[in-house]
Amino acid sequence: MRWTSIQKTLFPGQQENETVYMVIRQHWFVFALKMVVWGLFVAILLVGDSMLKKYFPQISLSPYVQVYNLIKGVYLMFLMLGLFMLWVMYYLNIQIITNERIVDITQTSLISHTISELHLNRLQDVTAEVRGFFETFLDFGNVYVQTAGETTRFEFTKVSNPTAIEKLILDLYDQLPPEEKSKGQAGE
Repeated sequence: MRWTSIQKTLFPGQQENETVYMVIRQHWFVFALKMVVWGLFVAILLVGDSMLKKYFPQISLSPYVQVYNLIKGVYLMFLMLGLFMLWVMYYLNIQIITNERIVDITQTSLISHTISELHLNRLQDVTAEVRGFFETFLDFGNVYVQTAGETTRFEFTKVSNPTAIEKLILDLYDQLPPEEKSKGQAGE
């Protein structure tokens, strides 16, 4: 049997000679805030369960107990689905910076995603923005990439270390040969 090596690609359309410099997700604090909201719904279940049993002891009697357990089971199922969706949306929404382009993969639902890309030679402007107490303290914010193409602006929202991302993109742009830069600005 003949074995061949399989080159791992990080995203659809990745070229063989493309070097991935950075894979970016939203900052962990944004995910943690969503988890706090999810935790509130868990607390509602726990507190509601103990309060109902304390103030309405007849709920433990038949036929009420079956209906109550059904409602509680459906609520718990939606809690688990919510947790799963939070993780999937966090994990699959990524931006990838390579030596040739920036790829934005946006997961809009469990079965739907959008992939946008911009070649570095079309780059016009990169802006990093940090606003607010938590953003400044934890060093996360937004990065805006202005292009010369149809998509006027790429947004990386609530990402870690936005100034380092901005610098990386500008450094990669500066490494392009001059003929590539002029070709991208001309829209070819």
